[in-house]
This record gives sequence, structure tokens and C-alpha cells, in this order.
Amino acid sequence: MKKILMMSAVASTVLLAQGTTEQSIEEQLASKKVNSEKASSGFMPDISLIVDASYNNISFDEEGHTDHLEIPGFVHGGGHDHDGHGHTSLAGEDGFNFNYAELYIGASVDNYFDLKAVFHLTEDDFETEEAYATTTSLPYHLKAKIGKFKSDFGYLNNKHRHNYNFFEAPLVYQALLGDHGINEVGAQLQYVVPAPHYVMLGLELLDGENEQSYGNEGFAPHDADEDFDGVDDTDFPGLWVGYIKTSLDIGGGTMLAGASIAKGDSRIDHLEDEEGPHAFSGDTTIYGADLVYKYYFAADKAITWQSEYLYREMDGTKYIPNAAEDGWANEVDLNKEQAGYYTELVYQHDKNWRGGVRYSALYQNDITANSAGQDMPDDMYVTSAMLEYNPSEFSRLRLQYNHNSSLYDEDGEKNNKDEIILQFNYAIGAHGAHAF
Repeated sequence: MKKILMMSAVASTVLLAQGTTEQSIEEQLASKKVNSEKASSGFMPDISLIVDASYNNISFDEEGHTDHLEIPGFVHGGGHDHDGHGHTSLAGEDGFNFNYAELYIGASVDNYFDLKAVFHLTEDDFETEEAYATTTSLPYHLKAKIGKFKSDFGYLNNKHRHNYNFFEAPLVYQALLGDHGINEVGAQLQYVVPAPHYVMLGLELLDGENEQSYGNEGFAPHDADEDFDGVDDTDFPGLWVGYIKTSLDIGGGTMLAGASIAKGDSRIDHLEDEEGPHAFSGDTTIYGADLVYKYYFAADKAITWQSEYLYREMDGTKYIPNAAEDGWANEVDLNKEQAGYYTELVYQHDKNWRGGVRYSALYQNDITANSAGQDMPDDMYVTSAMLEYNPSEFSRLRLQYNHNSSLYDEDGEKNNKDEIILQFNYAIGAHGAHAF
């Protein structure tokens, strides 16, 4: 017993000698544990790679009218470049396609922050899709995020493509938020309300670079005189997003519901378009409502109903350049009130097989120019059906059919597109669990 007491005393003396006289042995041991965890997380991050490819077979009503397809009032025709990366033409890509690779890296920085990054790779581009730090120990049920990240607006916006139930985002997302959704540099603060069921409030302040509805860079005719001011950049932050989300158990299943708003400045520059060059400056507000209900029959057997509604109001000035002289040939007071939705039903038979159907529509397309109503189509939709086989949690084979009745050609005629897609998706490495 005396030997044990003497050894304990010696160990205590050594530990005290290594630290300050005011620090306890327990505090030093805790500090060493934290340093060890920091070193481990710093050199051993979670890393994963996801590769997505497909074979597409596409047919149109009129094969010769696919160069300038557009969704009238929403999306201009043809593929284009924006901020250094390309966008696929609305006609799509026939044959074999390498769609993307996604590289994920994440780890705990220390006791206060986690750091995550997602890099999006294509044959021609390498993009930082997300790179952000999140807090882990804020008081009062708060959590903060800073960096570049996918906004928690709505339900689908913060998901990566490999987590979609279908090959692509629904039509209403493509029309109002574009290929990348609200994916911005900024800051986020969320608060979980202490309540019997889950209630979360969120606020985001963002740069506002979304090309489809917002944008923050000013513009001027490219051949304008140096003294011509054009339209200035927006102030920062140019976009703010707010939302409330809740979840509760109903009828043996789980329901997730939310309401969102995204309000910001708009600077949309299409002055380099070959046909009908123009630009827009104004304000845009998008309202969203989402509802997801999942019912489990067994551990690996479930049915999920997922729906979202989006409404957009844009108000500002459309600028048309003057080809003969510096400046603008015309400035038009422009207002858009547009809306759409999607709803999908997915049945998971077991851990390997899933199938589902989706309907996405744009049903409101009210546009006025100088108080005069424009004749715009308002019955545009896409119907989809898919069947997928997952050999494991790391691989997926998906067969999907789309009938797209939202595209119009250069003559203003609807050109329906039918598409069969065979998708291949593979993942390796550690990757965090997906949200509900």
C-alpha cells in the first residue's frame, strides 16, 4: 500500500512540474486528450469520392429545332458559360456521359469547429462546390456556419446530386434556381427551439451570386464608352434567406415541413447573347414551402412522399443595348410573377430496390413589360419514372424515363423531349450520413 501511495505521489509531482502550479492534474490530462484528438482529426480527415456517369437516349418532336431551346420567361436556350464553368444545353447530351465526380473532405478542427469541403469535378472544370466551417459548441441551441455552402432554403436545395431520388433536379428548381441552386459565400445562424418536437429557425446572409434569379455584378454594354456608368454592383450581402422547419411523428410515420424566403438584389447579364442581348437589374423574392412524409413498413421497406412549391416575384428594369451608339436602346419596366411545384412518390422495397414517379410543373408565368401583359406559356411540365438497384450502399444503377413538355424552339413552338437515362453512381471512402 505504501508503494502505491509513493508511486501516485511521484506521478502527481511530475505532472505538476510539467504545467503551471495553478493547473490540476485532471485539467492537464484533459488538455493532452484534446491535443491528441486535434492531431488525429488534423491528419486523418474523412475522405470520399463519388463518380457519376450515364447513358442517355434522347428524342424530340422536331429533331432539327434543338439549337436554341428555352423555357420561355425562365431559362434562355443553348448551353453557356458562367463564371468560368459551362452549362449543358437544354437539349441534353445523347450517348455516354461522364456527369461529374465529387470529392469530399471533412474533419473536426478542434473542440469548437468542424471543417468540410466538397469539390465538383467534370471533364473541363474543377469547382469548389462547398467549403465551410460549422460550430459545435455554441450555447442556447445555436449553430453557425461560415464559408461557401448550399443554402438550407427549401428541402432539396442543400442536397448534392447523388442524394436526389431522380437523375436531375425537378423542373421548378432548374427554372427558378438554375443548375447550382442557392450555393453561396456567406454566413448562417440556426436556432433549435426547445419544444416537445423539432422546430428550427434559420437566417443566412449571402453574397447573392445565383445566376438564375439574383446576381451581384453590375453591367454595361460591352462596346460602351468609358464614361458610360452602366449599372453598378450590388451592396453586400446581396441576398438573405430565412426559414422555419419542423418535424413530428404522424400516423406511424415522420413528417418534415418547412417554409422559406429568399430576398435579394438581381443583376442578370445576358448582353453577350447572340440573339436578343439584354440585362436585368432589380429585386427578386422567392417564397418556398416543402413537405416530406416517410412511412416505414420495416427497417428496409418504406414509402416517401416529397413535395415543394416555389413562387418568384421579380421587379426591376430590363436593359437592351444600342448597337449603333453607346448606351441603352431601351429601358423596360419589367415584372414577373411565376410559380411551380413538384411532387414525387418513392417506394423502397428493400435495401437493394427502389422505384418512384415525379411530376414537376410551371403553372404561373405572368410577365408585364411597361405595364403591358406578355403572352407567355404557363403549362409546362416534366413527368418522370425511375427504377433503381443498389448492389450496396456504395453503388447504384438507376433507369429513368422523362417526358419533358417545357421546351420551346426558336420558332416559339413547343418541342417535347423524351429521354431514357441509365445512370451509374459509385462511391468510395467515408462520407457523413445524409439528412432526412
